[in-house]
Amino acid sequence: MLTIAALLAGMAVPVTASAIDSSRARHAAGFVASRLRLARQQAVYKTRFVGVVFQQTAIGRWRFTICVDGNGNGIRRAETASGKDPCSEGPYDLADMFADIAIAVDPTLGGPEGSAASPNPVRFGSSQIASFSPAGSCTAGTVYLRSRKGVQYAIRVGNVTGRTRILRYEPGSRRWIDG
Repeated sequence: MLTIAALLAGMAVPVTASAIDSSRARHAAGFVASRLRLARQQAVYKTRFVGVVFQQTAIGRWRFTICVDGNGNGIRRAETASGKDPCSEGPYDLADMFADIAIAVDPTLGGPEGSAASPNPVRFGSSQIASFSPAGSCTAGTVYLRSRKGVQYAIRVGNVTGRTRILRYEPGSRRWIDG
């Protein structure tokens, strides 16, 4: 009887660890999506450009801040650094907030809607800024999150509507599905 209980407990631990890993990844994706949605709402409310500025640190981790256009010419990385475009939130580092979750992508995966595979986990053009206009539109792009166990999420932002979607990669079907 004790052997059966030990065997069942041994089988349950990996399942529980996988569920926790998947849950953390989902919560981290929800957090990033909520910050993108907040930036859009602020842009419309303040009638100013508001950007979610992604930056890779010296140790290879990604962090992001929410910044507001301070001089009427849009969000510019140099102006966020100088304070002309002040940052009201962040910096956020997902690895500090959600254990074993990072802004990262499996470089062999094609993106949602058929985009080519790439090792870059932040794809909002060359500036890596999701910039929302006062009308609510945005630079189209995707942020990828990955757990230590390989659970992969994509947070997509549409350009005309600024709509934010969370997608999860299903390895079995090799497709991105609503997450």
